[in-house]
Amino acid sequence: MASGIVPHNLAALLEAQLSPQHYNLLREAGRLADELGMAAYLVGGPVRDMLLSRPSADLDVVVEGNGLQFAPALAEQLGVEYSLHEEFMTATLQLSGGDELDVATARRERYEFPGALPTIQPANLHEDLWRRDFSINAMAVALSPPNFGQLYDPCGGYSDLEKGIVRILNDHSFRDDPTRIIRAVECEVRLGFHMDEPTENLLTKAVSEGTLAEVSPQRCRDVLLPLLQVKSAVAAILRLSQLGILAALGLGEVTGEQLGSVLQQVPHAWSALHSGPQDSTAALVYLSLLAHQAGCNPAAVATHIHLSRDEQKAVDDAIRFLRQPPSTLLASEVRHSELYFALEALSLVGAVALWAAQQPVARRRIEEFWHQLRGVGCDIDGDDLIAAGAQPGPGFAGALREALRLKLDNPQATAEQQLAAALAYLAGAAEM
Repeated sequence: MASGIVPHNLAALLEAQLSPQHYNLLREAGRLADELGMAAYLVGGPVRDMLLSRPSADLDVVVEGNGLQFAPALAEQLGVEYSLHEEFMTATLQLSGGDELDVATARRERYEFPGALPTIQPANLHEDLWRRDFSINAMAVALSPPNFGQLYDPCGGYSDLEKGIVRILNDHSFRDDPTRIIRAVECEVRLGFHMDEPTENLLTKAVSEGTLAEVSPQRCRDVLLPLLQVKSAVAAILRLSQLGILAALGLGEVTGEQLGSVLQQVPHAWSALHSGPQDSTAALVYLSLLAHQAGCNPAAVATHIHLSRDEQKAVDDAIRFLRQPPSTLLASEVRHSELYFALEALSLVGAVALWAAQQPVARRRIEEFWHQLRGVGCDIDGDDLIAAGAQPGPGFAGALREALRLKLDNPQATAEQQLAAALAYLAGAAEM
């Protein structure tokens, strides 16, 4: 029997808060574990969220026994696909509707050095819960009969949950896995909690000792980017700045006062451009603004946070526009063609970041480009130029831009008029 039992049975809460599919699945998992001589538990975030009456898409199950044996048996019983991750003693079941069930063998962990992936050994539930990050993430609910619904809380997470406290479980925890530094902030802002004083002291000490430099850019991305994609992203950034985490990630020394006024405009920018953030786009906007305001080299972002080639290009381009906004944005009078060619390289990331950082006049110009001009194209192409007798060459690009310029400034311009403008451009270029 697992230790840390507390006088709470959550069977009714499980049934009330989980979908019938997930509730029945967990009952089935518990029965199967019992038949195999094992014990299964719902653990971590799903338990925390259930006690807070918050929705949770996660289903994390820990097995006292052999999770790599249990997971295929459960998958076969449910008729679903699964994948094993033997080095971590974990498995993932692919449920209907795109949901997943993660299965792990109860384990203890040992870290060879800060930031390293842990060395894993099987253990009991008590040890498994104590090796976790924060007390509120170290609770478990029994799934096996006859203890179904029994809450196990050896680390005092239930009490901390009631008090709204984020408390680290081990003094060396931030050094062992520095990504917990960012996850501590995530717990604060997502749940509206606060770190207790010892936890915050340990965190700031770990940051000052440079432990985040030990984290690979990929792992840093995995914990940071999701935090910058939620509604509480601005609060998270301000807290990251306050704790010195942004500076440790190569995003410079920037005070909350400098950050707040611009970052608060990002949600309004999405609305003004009639677009919702997709995938990592929201995070890239914030990263661009942070790097710009900190005055750091765009390449410094990729040093600490893994970005794909396209993501890095989007950040680089956004920072370029932020550092040198086109003068046309604030000019008293601007032709459509001038605005178009000044902003034609603007991506969604750059448009949102630039809108957030600019004055109202410039914002209106960005909106005008984004909604009215961005998709405009001329009505002729290179074949039309050849048909008119022009010889193919590098001047075609400039000629077609001249045709587009005419159409942007005179939407009623016909294809014939655009062709004439393009040919005139080629004739002028030939005379030079």
